[in-house]
Amino acid sequence: MKMALNFKRCLTLVFLTLLLGGIFTACGRKAQSGQAEQALVKNLRALVPNSASDMNDPKANPVYSFINEATGYTITYDPLPQDQPINKLNAVIAAGAQEYDYIQLSGSWKDRYAEYAIQGALFDIGAVFNDYPNLKAIPQTLIDVVKVNNTFYTLPSLSPAGRTESANADYFLLWRTDILAAMGRKMPTTLDEFTNLLQAYKDLDPMKNGSANVGLTGTIGDLNNLRTSSIGGAFGIELNWSDQSGTLVPFQTQTGFFEFLQYLRELYTRGLLDPELPTNNGAAVREKFTTNKALVRADGWWDIPGLVATFKQVYPQATMEFSQPLERNGRAGAQANSNNQIDLFCVIPRNAKNWQSTMDFLNKKMDPAIFKEMVIGKEGIEHTVNAQGGFDPILPTFFDSRGNANWYLTGTPIEYNQYWLCRAKKDPDQYKVYAQVNYDYGKFIKVNPASDVPCTTFVSIATANSLSSNLTDEFMVNAVVGGVTRSQFDAFVADWKAQCGDALTEAYNGWYKNR
Repeated sequence: MKMALNFKRCLTLVFLTLLLGGIFTACGRKAQSGQAEQALVKNLRALVPNSASDMNDPKANPVYSFINEATGYTITYDPLPQDQPINKLNAVIAAGAQEYDYIQLSGSWKDRYAEYAIQGALFDIGAVFNDYPNLKAIPQTLIDVVKVNNTFYTLPSLSPAGRTESANADYFLLWRTDILAAMGRKMPTTLDEFTNLLQAYKDLDPMKNGSANVGLTGTIGDLNNLRTSSIGGAFGIELNWSDQSGTLVPFQTQTGFFEFLQYLRELYTRGLLDPELPTNNGAAVREKFTTNKALVRADGWWDIPGLVATFKQVYPQATMEFSQPLERNGRAGAQANSNNQIDLFCVIPRNAKNWQSTMDFLNKKMDPAIFKEMVIGKEGIEHTVNAQGGFDPILPTFFDSRGNANWYLTGTPIEYNQYWLCRAKKDPDQYKVYAQVNYDYGKFIKVNPASDVPCTTFVSIATANSLSSNLTDEFMVNAVVGGVTRSQFDAFVADWKAQCGDALTEAYNGWYKNR
């Protein structure tokens, strides 16, 4: 009898422990969400970055219907405005964002995410993460980057890469190879060959444009692209931050930066660099390149499909190709970031009414079978499996039904890198040049060691980072257009360090040496 009573007491204690544990867990969630447990709501609303077509249109984006059917949830997507989206986003967050169940932040808004989290405007996903097993497929390295105050408030989507060592490299020098052929020349591999080619283009005038010729065209923003991807490596400054004996050193303070600016200044004074660079926009650069007035420009591999389409209309005989980063004295290189880069931050507002429904929906989307079909479709219909075990798109079906699937990501597993390679092949011209710059020129690619600084550190230096970019860009333009002496360069370095550089160097190294 005594044993029976003790057994009953034990059962009662176990029951009470489980009950209280459930109550405390529920109370914890209630406290952070502002609401009690409730039935799942199947109609949710999301605020998302502006995209090229209506994300709610199942005809334009069949993946929309697939997601709704596979998860049992219907999502309405509200796009942020194209102009000044941050202003709208800040207003929504400041008002409590109760009309939205989740919000997608662009990967470039790393500081916004961290600031919202610190302000207490976001739902603490870390507190309930273990209750949603599919979400655990998100790589821990990504979770570590987005942690704020020892928890996390987002489901990050990977900025994918076909490379195993780092993120993809982006910008390289794109040449009109049909014009080079008309000149009897080939693409350069060294800085001297590059300079001589630009001069030959000016002297020979192969397309008979006279004074309208510009050897190298670009915008103000392309000056930095030339530094990180094509020319800066010849001066040892392709990386924003270089590891020198375990210490991160910014490119702005290095002698190679001064030499790089002097070189571009020489091109500018000789008429080899577009004299309209200070006023050019992207459309002007594109027009010069596609109307036979420019020989070369800095461009990204993803721009190739659009250029191919344009040339088919205006000059079908045109051909183009990317060249390797240029060498000088055995030095060359292009910058890439680490693999822990984020394309989208999926966040839930702190006061969201339906957080349980939202988490259930996000967990269902990350079911391995659902996620795979969402991004690359069905085998035999949208894709095939190749001999290496990778995936190839079936065109044009893949393009039509899964072309914009990346817009709908709300967290990604590590497998997304392989799925993304299938997506990269949706345009053969695009994949060809992607493979060239990232595989053929892979030996030149170097990883910026400061590229995966965590959000907590990043938000503390966001203002300094922005100021640094503005000061550096302005100085670069003035140096190229107006010239720069060594004393002027030294004065810039001193001013940059005083205004923001010293703070950045201290913050980055504080993280880097203790990571």
